[in-house]
Amino acid sequence: MTPKKLSQPRKWWDRLFAPSSCFAVITTVDVDGHTNAASYGTCTRVKHEPVYIAFTANVGSDTARNVTDTAEFVVNLPRFERVSLEAARVVGLPFAPGVNELEKAGLTALPSTVVKPPRILEFPRHFECRVEWTKAWAERLMVVGKVVAASVDADCVDAQGRVVWERVRPAHYCGAPYGGMFVAAYDTMAVGLPYQGPEVAEFFAREQAMFKDG
Repeated sequence: MTPKKLSQPRKWWDRLFAPSSCFAVITTVDVDGHTNAASYGTCTRVKHEPVYIAFTANVGSDTARNVTDTAEFVVNLPRFERVSLEAARVVGLPFAPGVNELEKAGLTALPSTVVKPPRILEFPRHFECRVEWTKAWAERLMVVGKVVAASVDADCVDAQGRVVWERVRPAHYCGAPYGGMFVAAYDTMAVGLPYQGPEVAEFFAREQAMFKDG
């Protein structure tokens, strides 16, 4: 059944992004309107009112290029459940520019309410953002965006706009040294990578090189 999405009033945006740092999939579009999606282990609410969200991307990545060119992005927060986290791992693979990662992962693009990048239907929470500022450092691009719209699955918030934890089940990524390990509260889950393309080998080679001295 397709989840019903509720647009949340601005006064509830801050309470909707909880905990203050979550694992996220960020969607962007390029100047030609092609969709890109990428997973990020640390996506943080850095200001309460107005609500601002920050993350860092590799300089030269599709996400970095798109937010620089279009100044828009959407933060989509998946649940701590195997199917969602496996899909999120797929979109994090190094696909070539122009490849639609949502299609590769079997996820559904849902039009946003204000910005051009889509939301992800299967994920329960969405924050549409316009770029406030960026800063390049140490081969990373710091991106800070102002939330201009937020929406959520109807069964994931109460009447006061607070998240229903057993429905939202926010996930946190344990970091590259732990592989595909995620945590929620005191539970952990190692998820697979249901994709067999050449990008998988490239991804693991990059991770091994990064931590070869660890």
